[in-house]
Amino acid sequence: MAVGLDWAGFECALVDALVQAVRSAVAEHPGERFYAAVLDGVYRETDGQITLPNLGMNSIEALAQLPVEDQADVRWSAADWDHYDDEWLAGDLARDWERQLTEEACRGTTRQWEATFRRYLSMLVRVCKRSREVLRTSGVTDRDFVVLLLDDEYHEVLIKRVLTKGEVSRYFPGYDQRAVELARIGALPVAERAAYYVARLDAVDGPVSGEEAEVALRDLGPAAVPALIPMLAQKERAWKAAKLLADIGQPDDDTVRALHAALTRCEGPNQSWVACALARLGRLDLVLGQIDRLPREVVVSAVAAPYTSFRNQAVAAPQLDYRPLQDVIERWPAYVPALAEELKPGRGYCDITVDEVDEAIGGLASPHVVVRRHAVCVLGERRLGFAVARRVLPLLGQTVSQDPDATVRRLAILSLLWWRKDSHRYANVVREALNDPAAEVREVAAYWLRE
Repeated sequence: MAVGLDWAGFECALVDALVQAVRSAVAEHPGERFYAAVLDGVYRETDGQITLPNLGMNSIEALAQLPVEDQADVRWSAADWDHYDDEWLAGDLARDWERQLTEEACRGTTRQWEATFRRYLSMLVRVCKRSREVLRTSGVTDRDFVVLLLDDEYHEVLIKRVLTKGEVSRYFPGYDQRAVELARIGALPVAERAAYYVARLDAVDGPVSGEEAEVALRDLGPAAVPALIPMLAQKERAWKAAKLLADIGQPDDDTVRALHAALTRCEGPNQSWVACALARLGRLDLVLGQIDRLPREVVVSAVAAPYTSFRNQAVAAPQLDYRPLQDVIERWPAYVPALAEELKPGRGYCDITVDEVDEAIGGLASPHVVVRRHAVCVLGERRLGFAVARRVLPLLGQTVSQDPDATVRRLAILSLLWWRKDSHRYANVVREALNDPAAEVREVAAYWLRE
């Protein structure tokens, strides 16, 4: 019977190592007053590897040596500190814990991985709290010394879990200011909220960043459309308006009419973004209606847009449908090389849902290699679940041995790999691919078998 990860032992090992690292730094630099230790840089791949965090420490004296204008940015940026170590836990011990953690995360479904990662973050929060308490009670540091867990994705959440409410206000006053501003915005009528977020789209700092404004506008959905449409007439912002209108995913008359007008009016990148928005909203016909006057690259970008990773940001995206792509390939074969380049594997494909698996399976049988390459890649997703695996894995195995295109065969092997242990029963199919006439297929088959 398999034994799970010893979470308690893991936690204690990290606490001991963190405390010892801080103790050593304080002893080696008796003239410095350390104000923080930070765990950060946790690398992870969904359904794959999870690493230990790096450890940074900084002192008031080290911070004071920087130009005054840089101190605020560096105060909590561990990667910019002199004391920043990715080997604060003994090498063999670190590798062993990382291996056990990753094995624990990957022993089941993607939900198992996600649950394990959440548990890992919770454990690291406790590591910070316990380490701080040990350091304070043993006299190594004073009560103002903090131990933080920082992560770009969960920055505010983790800080608030590690520190008390008073400490958050003291060390990160911007969060209180942001909360007040968000409460004010939330009380505004929806049209005024949309206008506020549109005005913040280019913001770098302040209570609401440009990226956060984009998220807020997507969340407002159709209510944000009247505030976004005027942006299509602004040369520097038209592309962003087009993208957000596509992300919101509401092809109502006002949106389509505005985008259609902008397609004629705009030039360069803005025109491409507008064309892509129309295609993502299911109105590629309006782009193709001007195919004789539009630049080739604009048409190609639009045709490819519904199949790229930009679709993943949509609130409501049309279902995967290869018919528009196949129609263009058949009606305008001169566009095929450019479409193949635009939809080249590695350029970023859309994620599909369980409801779209049938269309992707149909794509495996398409006479067009551009479609088959896309389909074979988007089916290599273990998060689609076991029921999908039972349908898809045999088809991927057939593709490895039967597809006439070497790139499709190679991609089918990689898609089997992404299904991890669910695909192990197809090892014989991959082993036979070691004799494939194409070197690229033989190489990836050998890689799959090693993995």
